[in-house]
Amino acid sequence: MKNMNKRRRFLFFLADICDMMQKKLRGAANRISPELLLTQFECERQNWRNVRPCFVLSTGRCGTLLLNRLLLFSPDAYAVHHPEPELVRPSKFAYEKIKSHPEIFAQILKACREELVFRAAQRGKVYIETNNRITFFAPAIQSVFPQAVYIHLVRHPGEFVRSGIRRQWYSGSNAHDLGRITPVSAQELDDWKNFTHIEKIGWLWNETNKFIENFTAKLESSRYIFIKAENLFLDPSITKIIYEFCRLQGFNEDKIRRFLKKPVNKQKKGDFPEYKDWTDSQREQLYKSAPLMLKYGYHGS
Repeated sequence: MKNMNKRRRFLFFLADICDMMQKKLRGAANRISPELLLTQFECERQNWRNVRPCFVLSTGRCGTLLLNRLLLFSPDAYAVHHPEPELVRPSKFAYEKIKSHPEIFAQILKACREELVFRAAQRGKVYIETNNRITFFAPAIQSVFPQAVYIHLVRHPGEFVRSGIRRQWYSGSNAHDLGRITPVSAQELDDWKNFTHIEKIGWLWNETNKFIENFTAKLESSRYIFIKAENLFLDPSITKIIYEFCRLQGFNEDKIRRFLKKPVNKQKKGDFPEYKDWTDSQREQLYKSAPLMLKYGYHGS
């Protein structure tokens, strides 16, 4: 009985020692990683100027998933591709109404993203969103997260259109068409009725990139970068540029080069020729509906 009591006291003693050590370790961890002490109250007090998230602005179908996975090689990146809510339908409303109701869309954006941005900051990571649905919320992002930075990611419009046609965009059979933008003016809507599939998806490409350009034109040049998807697919140095822009550590050229050799999110369904095999008539339709392609150097390629 006496030995049993001694063992019990010894076990209690060990438990006390372990508890004390755990408290000391937690204290040491907090001192080493002060970001763990960050609170949303502090973020609110500073109007979220103490965080520098990055948002990728794009049409989608331009390497956003690939970019997301490249970013995840960095221990500093909190990269998300399809956050919840994804904002599929609200993104269309933002395109149509954000100029007239900026405060409403700022509140929507804040309600949908502040916890994700805070979670990243609390862990000492950079929140990076590659979801294209965030694009038309860009003015609201600037209002809510004033230190945010942006990547304008663009892909050849011919390949973008090809992808959209194979996925049956604007056909009434794709559920995401509910969130896909269409013209807002009466004249444009009247013309829209006679657009071919190439012209509709070409217009989508052009209108989205025009929206991004109008937004980034108001920013300091240090706040955004322009990246062509074709270069991202082939050249590891483009990933390095993005890492430096986002202030990420951990770039490994060999690892990135090996990863780029494996296709990511390659589309298999649908049937439509590659841009290089288009007819002259099809190309003319694209030039007409997507004039920005000339500015981006895609003419004739």
